[in-house]
Amino acid sequence: MPENKPGRAHLKIIISTAVLLGAVVLTAQYISLARQTQRLKTDLAEINHIRYGLLNVDEWTDQISTILSIKILQFKLTPESREKVIHNMENILYQLIDEVESMMKAKPQGPLSGLTDWFSGFTISLDPFRDSVPSYASQLLDELNKPETRVFLQQFLTNKLNALTASTYNLDPMDPLHVVMERYNCMDKELCRDLIRDEIDLKNRAVNLRVFVIMGLIVLLFLINLVTRKKINAVQATLLILGTLCLLVGGVTTPMIDLEAKIDHLMLQLMGEKITFLNNIIFFQSKSITNVVSILMEDGTLPMIFVGCLIFTFSIIFPSLKIICSVFYAYSPGRVRENSLIRFFVFKSGKWSMADVMVVAIFMAYIGFNGIISYQLDQLQSSSDSVEIFTTNGTQLLSGFYLFLLFCISSLFLSEIITRKT
Repeated sequence: MPENKPGRAHLKIIISTAVLLGAVVLTAQYISLARQTQRLKTDLAEINHIRYGLLNVDEWTDQISTILSIKILQFKLTPESREKVIHNMENILYQLIDEVESMMKAKPQGPLSGLTDWFSGFTISLDPFRDSVPSYASQLLDELNKPETRVFLQQFLTNKLNALTASTYNLDPMDPLHVVMERYNCMDKELCRDLIRDEIDLKNRAVNLRVFVIMGLIVLLFLINLVTRKKINAVQATLLILGTLCLLVGGVTTPMIDLEAKIDHLMLQLMGEKITFLNNIIFFQSKSITNVVSILMEDGTLPMIFVGCLIFTFSIIFPSLKIICSVFYAYSPGRVRENSLIRFFVFKSGKWSMADVMVVAIFMAYIGFNGIISYQLDQLQSSSDSVEIFTTNGTQLLSGFYLFLLFCISSLFLSEIITRKT
């Protein structure tokens, strides 16, 4: 047949090599970009964390003091408020007169009690003062409403408010936030937030483009070497295994899933003014398989180290060794084929390899976390009618998951083809 000619076979190997090299280069770029994006997302989550916003005393102090300052500057008596103020001032004056009268009628104590008894013998009536209370209250109000008096009171209240604000401070550690802001040379949270968002958008576009091209190149590599021929030689098998391992490396070293719960907008009313908090991250995690293994190993406890070793062994080492041993079994002498280790990985390691189980577990974890976070955020959003809350569930599967999924499919397919075409 024409396609069995040596010239065409060499041409396919050359094309396959070029395709593989392109996939390898793009994978290296993708891994670098994905890790940079992971770092950017983590920094953005730190800046937007709820402990620096809704749960931060300084944020509440700034907004409340601003509202009070506005209300002090806007203070002006209206006809409705004038009546209320006069009524309150009259009550205060009446109460003051009653207290004075009670003090006068009280039995004196102490060494001067005799002199005090003599003075108390005089009868003083406070009824005229009571009758004049409405007049006094009106005069006091007129005095308070004078421009110079109002300016004095505004300045007095402002000074008291500033003193109270200065004595109120946050006890939560702010060092992580300052470290992130220094990393991006930002003096303001809003500026730093916008800068990181722009960087994330650029990186995401570059990551998505490379993942799409990588997956297309690997599929093309398999089509060139498996669809157009009934058998593949050792060079073609090597190219296919390198392509599959390329997917494995890209899949396990980059984040597979983002878990995020965020309060986009929270608004409540205070004295007719709005107190608003935006972009408060409640929870965020973005991890790859290697990140998870590293965290488990760094934990130091025996159970965590054991789990980390299991994940690394059954989800990375076993699938890789199965593919490599399949190539040795198919294209090596009989002595190599009879090696017990080679035969184990070719024929028996499938039930020990948990790469496909890992894919299903990650997907189910995505569905589970997505449902739990969505439910909890919905509960928070509907918990109060007096507070306006909008929440966002940012849980999503990332490109690392899809590369790992394609690795599982391609490795199983390649292993089956190699073992059947010996």
